[in-house]
Amino acid sequence: GKIMLDRGRISSVQLFLLLFLTEAVTAFLYAPSAVIQMAGRDSWLPPILASFFGLTVALVCIALAKRFPQQVFTEYLPQILGKIPGKILAGIYTAVFVHFTSVIINQGSTFIHVAFLRETPLLVIEVLIALVSIYGVYLGIEVIARQNELVWPVWTLSILIIILLVAKEINPDNFRPIVENGIMPIIKGSALVSPFRGEIFLLLMLFPYLNKKQEVYKTAVYYLLATAFVGGLITAVLIGVFGDMIPVYMVFPTYDLARYISVAQFLERIQILIVVMWILGGIVKMAVFFHTSAIAAATTLGLKNYRATLLPILAGTIIISRVFYGDHLRLADYLFNIFPYYGWAVELLIPALVLVIAVIFKKGGKFLRDD
Repeated sequence: GKIMLDRGRISSVQLFLLLFLTEAVTAFLYAPSAVIQMAGRDSWLPPILASFFGLTVALVCIALAKRFPQQVFTEYLPQILGKIPGKILAGIYTAVFVHFTSVIINQGSTFIHVAFLRETPLLVIEVLIALVSIYGVYLGIEVIARQNELVWPVWTLSILIIILLVAKEINPDNFRPIVENGIMPIIKGSALVSPFRGEIFLLLMLFPYLNKKQEVYKTAVYYLLATAFVGGLITAVLIGVFGDMIPVYMVFPTYDLARYISVAQFLERIQILIVVMWILGGIVKMAVFFHTSAIAAATTLGLKNYRATLLPILAGTIIISRVFYGDHLRLADYLFNIFPYYGWAVELLIPALVLVIAVIFKKGGKFLRDD
């Protein structure tokens, strides 16, 4: 194969933790309120169902990645589709990754602004958090993965602390009767969570860095089980504490749980812990997406060094964030009305079509060797 743009190698455990935190940081901050709006007291089920979508995405992406184990998706597209169509689709995916990143930056800055720095302009917050994550990308995927090894245990612990502290407030009656309105609201709720779970399509861009490639299936399954469990648990706690009406009006329901604890004048400052955790987690998530965008841009343009793309991508993501999602309602509209379709298309449909073409025309290797 050609020279990889980032020589870094990550372990299966590091990949699992990166994927887990990457999804958890935004899905558990934003998704519950919209899902509860659709599925009411049964909303703890969609995060579990969404894992089936995630598994399908994972299987498609792994099957593609295994055919070109030393290359990222944007690199081998021209080999599957032919030079020009392949380059065009690689360009489209570069734009998709940049767009995903801009939404993540927007979510991060909105949260910090609402929860922490009311007086600071969003633009300033975005530039600051983006620069921190870009620095990680500049250092490479290994550094991002190691950074995450420090962040995830504290992040997970902060979530567990919240759940333990509100456990006694949970009212089991809030869950009954189960599936009262039939299965449709639950399916609709799953369609909303699914594209968050489908972010496992990052495997298309992370697979070459995995040092033991045969462990990728195990990694994917653990990731899907962990996110299903934690997603279901957080949503269940929300409904148990607040019922299925109040969370609908919350922008950041999980953060509101933390605020709720401090209202019980207990551990006054626990919400600061949550804010700090979410900022750290958000920076890791941004770094993963910035890295993916930079590698995609560099391979599409045929550059030898992905770092050259970092500042233009930084500028692009912030412009998209501020111009398209400048107010909170536009972001919510995107996440709940557009992302479910757009996510399905870029995470599953297009990779599946590319895979079918690769299989029919016998593109790429049939077997997998570890370097």
